Amino acid sequence: MDDFYDFVASILKVPVSELSSDTSYGSIPEWTSIMHLRLVMEIEDKYGVEIPLEQIATIRKLYDFESLIKGSEPQ
Repeated sequence: MDDFYDFVASILKVPVSELSSDTSYGSIPEWTSIMHLRLVMEIEDKYGVEIPLEQIATIRKLYDFESLIKGSEPQ
Protein backbone atom coordinates (compact mmCIF):
# COMPACT_ATOMS: atom_id res chain seq x y z
CA MET A 1 0.00 0.00 0.00
CA ASP A 2 3.04 2.26 0.19
CA ASP A 3 2.61 3.29 -3.42
CA PHE A 4 -1.18 3.79 -3.27
CA TYR A 5 -1.09 7.59 -3.30
CA ASP A 6 1.57 7.66 -6.03
CA PHE A 7 -0.63 5.32 -8.06
CA VAL A 8 -3.77 7.44 -7.58
CA ALA A 9 -1.84 10.66 -8.29
CA SER A 10 -0.63 9.19 -11.57
CA ILE A 11 -4.19 8.33 -12.59
CA LEU A 12 -5.66 11.69 -11.58
CA LYS A 13 -2.58 13.53 -12.86
CA VAL A 14 -2.13 15.55 -9.67
CA PRO A 15 0.82 15.93 -7.30
CA VAL A 16 0.80 13.25 -4.62
CA SER A 17 0.98 16.07 -2.04
CA GLU A 18 -2.65 16.94 -2.92
CA LEU A 19 -3.88 13.54 -1.78
CA SER A 20 -4.66 12.07 1.62
CA SER A 21 -7.04 9.49 3.02
CA ASP A 22 -9.57 12.33 3.43
CA THR A 23 -9.43 13.38 -0.22
CA SER A 24 -12.97 12.91 -1.46
CA TYR A 25 -14.79 12.63 -4.74
CA GLY A 26 -15.24 16.14 -6.11
CA SER A 27 -12.85 17.73 -3.61
CA ILE A 28 -10.32 18.17 -6.39
CA PRO A 29 -11.39 19.08 -9.93
CA GLU A 30 -9.60 16.08 -11.41
CA TRP A 31 -11.75 13.55 -9.52
CA THR A 32 -14.78 13.56 -11.80
CA SER A 33 -17.39 10.86 -12.25
CA ILE A 34 -15.48 9.43 -15.19
CA MET A 35 -12.23 9.41 -13.22
CA HIS A 36 -14.08 7.75 -10.34
CA LEU A 37 -14.91 4.82 -12.60
CA ARG A 38 -11.36 4.75 -13.93
CA LEU A 39 -10.01 4.67 -10.37
CA VAL A 40 -12.27 1.71 -9.62
CA MET A 41 -11.07 -0.20 -12.68
CA GLU A 42 -7.38 0.64 -12.19
CA ILE A 43 -7.47 -0.23 -8.48
CA GLU A 44 -9.25 -3.50 -9.18
CA ASP A 45 -6.57 -4.38 -11.72
CA LYS A 46 -3.52 -3.31 -9.72
CA TYR A 47 -4.57 -4.65 -6.32
CA GLY A 48 -6.52 -7.70 -7.50
CA VAL A 49 -9.74 -6.70 -5.78
CA GLU A 50 -13.28 -6.83 -7.09
CA ILE A 51 -15.45 -3.86 -6.16
CA PRO A 52 -19.14 -4.77 -6.47
CA LEU A 53 -21.17 -2.45 -8.68
CA GLU A 54 -23.46 -1.47 -5.82
CA GLN A 55 -20.46 -0.40 -3.75
CA ILE A 56 -18.97 1.95 -6.35
CA ALA A 57 -21.41 4.76 -5.54
CA THR A 58 -20.65 4.49 -1.81
CA ILE A 59 -16.94 5.18 -2.29
CA ARG A 60 -16.50 8.83 -1.39
CA LYS A 61 -12.90 9.11 -0.11
CA LEU A 62 -9.54 7.58 -0.87
CA TYR A 63 -9.84 6.02 2.58
CA ASP A 64 -12.76 3.97 1.24
CA PHE A 65 -10.57 2.56 -1.53
CA GLU A 66 -7.83 1.80 0.99
CA SER A 67 -10.30 -0.07 3.21
CA LEU A 68 -11.52 -2.17 0.30
CA ILE A 69 -7.94 -3.03 -0.66
CA LYS A 70 -6.91 -3.92 2.88
CA GLY A 71 -10.09 -5.93 3.44
CA SER A 72 -9.31 -8.07 0.46
CA GLU A 73 -5.76 -8.91 1.51
CA PRO A 74 -5.18 -12.30 3.08
CA GLN A 75 -4.94 -12.15 6.87
